[in-house]
Amino acid sequence: MVEISTIIPVRDEEKNLNILVDRLMATYEKMKVSFEVIFVTDINVDNTQLILEDLSEKNKNIKAIKLSNRFGQHVAVLAGLDHGQGKYTVIMDGDLQDLPEDIPVLYEKICEGYDVVYAVKETKNDNYFRNMSSKSFNKIMNFLSDVKVDNNTSMFRIISRRMQNEIIRYREFEPSLTYIFNLINFPTTKVLVSSGKREHGDSKYNLGRLINFAISTLLSFSRKPLRMISGIGSFIALLSFTYLIIVLIQYFFFEIEIVGWATLIVIILFTSGVQLLGLGVIGEYIGRIFIQTKNRPLYVIDKKIGKFDS
Repeated sequence: MVEISTIIPVRDEEKNLNILVDRLMATYEKMKVSFEVIFVTDINVDNTQLILEDLSEKNKNIKAIKLSNRFGQHVAVLAGLDHGQGKYTVIMDGDLQDLPEDIPVLYEKICEGYDVVYAVKETKNDNYFRNMSSKSFNKIMNFLSDVKVDNNTSMFRIISRRMQNEIIRYREFEPSLTYIFNLINFPTTKVLVSSGKREHGDSKYNLGRLINFAISTLLSFSRKPLRMISGIGSFIALLSFTYLIIVLIQYFFFEIEIVGWATLIVIILFTSGVQLLGLGVIGEYIGRIFIQTKNRPLYVIDKKIGKFDS
């Protein structure tokens, strides 16, 4: 069996691939362990696929999976996990922000008997907006969900074969692997690592994709939005009943006429907005159920590059 598999999702990373592979080769040569590196890509606008084919021809340890469409980063990682043969598996990004030189630290720790060792970066080299967005999202998710994650974490981690076998059983629509790892809750620990810096290209996660990923993760791991809507509805109903009592007391005991057209319109608009919000949230949950029940495959492989064991 291969000692370490390395799963790396990439897209439009032609300028980083050769640098990344050279550093991975140097790292594994120092570690003196058997290894394989599986890149997972999909639709590129540069020469990423051609470079992967060239790298695979030159080195039998380099393999790649070309997906037929853009199924998402986490689905790409699952595709790699489905094909990884290692006793342990490293998951990392391909933009050089996860340092190959930190793999020995992860490996040494997991050999102590853990199933997951994840990397916590002392500092992140993202811009201020990305750092603040990440911290805010983690705080919101830790409040709303029963699954907790640390700040400054990413996909960068090493997992055991036991964890790998369990994680590939989760065939969810728009999976969030970081939270699924914590949901399984096998023995886990963390190590501090440094954060690398992207040398070429731009992040594939723009604001829209970050928001979509945050909403998808929230809906997958929390029912609190539904409970919050119920709470808001109950609170509004209590306010309405209280206001009704006040109006009746004013009319019957103090002969104050019932007025307040503007107030009535505001109340109607407010409650209508809350109702539409509630329907929207419920619709998102129902929509996910609808797609999941179709039981579609998470991904479709267009091409395998390199030699994979059957």
